[in-house]
Amino acid sequence: MDPSVWPVVMDYSNRLDPDPAHARQVCRLSLILYSELEALHALPAYARDLLKAAALLHDIGWSVPGKPHHKASRDIILKDTKMNLSSVERKIIAMIVRYHRRSTPRSDHAIYYELDDLAKTIVLWCSGILRVADALDRAHQELVICISCTITHEEILLSCNCKSPIHHDPLQFKEKSRLLSELTRRRITPFFLPC
Repeated sequence: MDPSVWPVVMDYSNRLDPDPAHARQVCRLSLILYSELEALHALPAYARDLLKAAALLHDIGWSVPGKPHHKASRDIILKDTKMNLSSVERKIIAMIVRYHRRSTPRSDHAIYYELDDLAKTIVLWCSGILRVADALDRAHQELVICISCTITHEEILLSCNCKSPIHHDPLQFKEKSRLLSELTRRRITPFFLPC
């Protein structure tokens, strides 16, 4: 991705996201998970930058009242004229952001279906990773310092080292991790460990 994109991404995050520190934390956790799960996703190297941009921009839609923030974030990215992105990069980032919560792609989601198969795969994997990272900072307290993954045939164990005890809602986490669980065909189980 063109390096000139990053100052604009950070500007949007700092101006439009009510909690840009959360976006930076989710970005950091997303990139750790991306690296830890590389053997499973086998995405091209450039997908990491697409995930990074999406993670930093995933909550900018909170700046648009009266619209679900994941859809508002998507629309801001699609309408943007400042980020030096190709048309495909822009659509992929917008779709990762769109699918960081709630539904997964459906046949009536036109922008997603305009993408080729590789781009769709990137959207799904990066959205799944972003959802899990977002769930790990659900309280917006930046408690998770690092994550290591143990991958078995049935499960991915997330060992999360934390600054202080973390409140974990298993049902909420199961919902947020469903997409990644489907992609990996494994349960995603977090463990929160004190540093």
